[in-house]
Amino acid sequence: MNRSCMLLRRGALVAALVMGAVATRAQAQSSAPDQRERYAPLILKLPATARVLSLGGAQVALRDVDAVFGNPALVGTGTGLAFSAERYESGATAGQFASSSTIGPLGIGVGVQLLDAGPRYGLFPAESEVLTRASALGTTSLAASVAASLTWKQIRWGVAATYVEERVTDDRAGGVGFDIGASKSLSLLGSTVGVAVQHLGPRLEVAGRREALPAQLAIGIATAPKGFGKWVDVGGAAELDVRRDGELFPRGGVEISYSPIEGVTFTGRAGGRRPQLREERPVTAGGGFTVDRFTLDYGWETLREGAGHRLTIRLR
Repeated sequence: MNRSCMLLRRGALVAALVMGAVATRAQAQSSAPDQRERYAPLILKLPATARVLSLGGAQVALRDVDAVFGNPALVGTGTGLAFSAERYESGATAGQFASSSTIGPLGIGVGVQLLDAGPRYGLFPAESEVLTRASALGTTSLAASVAASLTWKQIRWGVAATYVEERVTDDRAGGVGFDIGASKSLSLLGSTVGVAVQHLGPRLEVAGRREALPAQLAIGIATAPKGFGKWVDVGGAAELDVRRDGELFPRGGVEISYSPIEGVTFTGRAGGRRPQLREERPVTAGGGFTVDRFTLDYGWETLREGAGHRLTIRLR
């Protein structure tokens, strides 16, 4: 009987020690900062347009007006203007403008992205819950870019400079970041391969708190629309982002276009991603239509609470 009591006591002691260790570890993990919420400003971690959003965020190999946000080497390969806006579950709003043109052999692009998550007192760096919870601490983020590209030895090269800013209440952090990119057209499926080193620059600082830009290496491929029958085309894009801390973030999607008559196209898209932000979820989708030189795109993303809805207008 005494031996049984001793075994029970020892068992209870071991169980208590194990439970205490588990509780201590869980508390440490819960108090540790979420690595997905590192880096600033928040605007650099959000997709810039509805098409990019619906393709899972894959952009480094896309030939489009808004290449200034994805790969400066592709600036000028698609000319025109693009305007975009997204509304999030919290009431936060993101806006974007991009312009791309050519001057002789040079491709020139400019772009602005803005996130307004309200005038509330905020934290630095801003966390992605400002996109999903109205009670979250607010922020305002800005990124204004200018880029140029040039073809040399059958490879297109580009560089971009971006002024970035994140504001929390009356404090703000600002600085200049740089992107360097290259791209190559391939005969296989009319595809384009793109590589870019993005968001290189100094740390931002607010009230003594310093945080690095979300620097990363992006490698991707995008295929030109390939005809399936008389009216249907299929294309897609895939990308792998290697963040500065070594984390890997694959993303990509497909798009199917239907052209019943010349000059009119309807497009559907579906994408997936490994989320870089805590509030993001893997699934994205969207669509759009084009009439002559006018395009209206819609992008939808699942979030931890609710969803985000983005519209983009392109004029080519």
